[in-house]
Amino acid sequence: MKFLKLLFNRFVFVTLSILLQIVFTVLLVVGLMDYWIFIVISVVLSFLVFLDVTMRDINPAQQLLWITVILIFPVGGIVLYLMIGDAKWSRRAKRRMRAVLDKQIPEINSLSQYPERYAGQINYLKNKTKTSAYTGCKTLYFPTGERYLKALLEDLERAKKFIFLEFFIISEGRMWGSVLSVLERKVKEGVEVRVMYDDIGSTWKIPASYYKGLRKKGIKCVRFNRYLPFVTNLHNNRDHRKIVIIDGIIAYTGGINLADEYINEAGNDFFWKDTGVRIEGNAVNEFTEMFLQLYGINDLKCADRFEDYSHSCHMDSGEGGVVVPFGTGPSFFYTCPVAEEAILNMIAGASKELIITTPYLIVDYSINRALAIAVARGVDVKIVIPDVPDKKLVYMITRNNAEYLHKNGVKIYKSMGSFIHAKSVVADGEVAIVGTINLDYRSFLHHFENAVWMYGTDAVKELKADVDELCCDKNRISEKIGSNAIVRFVAAVMKIFTPLF
Repeated sequence: MKFLKLLFNRFVFVTLSILLQIVFTVLLVVGLMDYWIFIVISVVLSFLVFLDVTMRDINPAQQLLWITVILIFPVGGIVLYLMIGDAKWSRRAKRRMRAVLDKQIPEINSLSQYPERYAGQINYLKNKTKTSAYTGCKTLYFPTGERYLKALLEDLERAKKFIFLEFFIISEGRMWGSVLSVLERKVKEGVEVRVMYDDIGSTWKIPASYYKGLRKKGIKCVRFNRYLPFVTNLHNNRDHRKIVIIDGIIAYTGGINLADEYINEAGNDFFWKDTGVRIEGNAVNEFTEMFLQLYGINDLKCADRFEDYSHSCHMDSGEGGVVVPFGTGPSFFYTCPVAEEAILNMIAGASKELIITTPYLIVDYSINRALAIAVARGVDVKIVIPDVPDKKLVYMITRNNAEYLHKNGVKIYKSMGSFIHAKSVVADGEVAIVGTINLDYRSFLHHFENAVWMYGTDAVKELKADVDELCCDKNRISEKIGSNAIVRFVAAVMKIFTPLF
């Protein structure tokens, strides 16, 4: 029964359909190799693809790898590149994204709210993502998914106008069930409720037609980037964001999805460590705009106006500090890899201490060297990785990268007895990035992500106290981190191809 269930699963069916299309195309091309005219065409096509790759403004690691693949495997390489190498979204979808990225951005409330040394980081995010910097917001940090859920349910109960939810994973169980029961009540009270989940991220978690059931309950629901049974490079661009917006006044984000493992109710024999933040104030408007942006891409019939959901609440929480929410995504929507460059700015700006928590450590030369340089100039650099892996092959690469950084003076810590899914960067105990961004190529190059940059807020202080507990002596790895030669070789080979996928 389990085999039949697996065989007829939508994800398996679609994946097999795509693989069959690729195999058929390659076999067809190879079968034509005996014809000289086809050889000439393949050479010309190889040259044109080579020019296309070299002229594209993409990550150099991707560029070099594609050129290598095309030169070594001229037929298969061309087919692979045409299938997954250059994503093409609809013009209407791109126009909707550009409308947000081309908007005018207001100045920060008060330039005296942060030290001058952070002006560059704020200006970078404002110029590249067209976000704004906000003061007077109230922030709250959640060190576990359990505390996140408790606060979220209380806020959802108080919703009066609208609730927007955007998640990579929605999974049937206690966590999602408790949220859904509140959403159903709110719909009956006249509150507008929208839900958007990633189609691949939620595969295996909910039925393919799950969105239809939510619509019958009165919840507006879309699947982000449907996983269809034909070859398209768009399958690689997933919505990895985790956002909740309530009445345009309160927003939640972080690494937490709506699944039971995030609140340690999935029956695992290890602790799942995840974190999140709650933002209250005008900064929430940025989260609202991010949500409507991607929702509109997946429901092209809707004609939402941001003005209908924006909220002006000139509050002063009294906690001080600056909040800058921002979104990132593939290069055909964003002009540069914002996620990676925002983290590079944090690394470069650290003067005393830098602490990073990440479930995956699959970074390129730029991040590796930036961390090593930070150590060389006297910064105490610490990275916390999982003790228990959720993906063993990915964990192999993480350990290898950790070994390289360890040799360059970076202090490596393991969250003993747990899988840490938290994604955060804290510099000098006063500035931080918290959100959905992993330290890997998928977050940097392919996924739609979101995060919040904060200076001097209560959430930064609470986050710093939490990561300090993780970076204790008992969690530090002082011995050799890497595995045996065979594992290191497999990890090294896998790492070569990670920029493509």
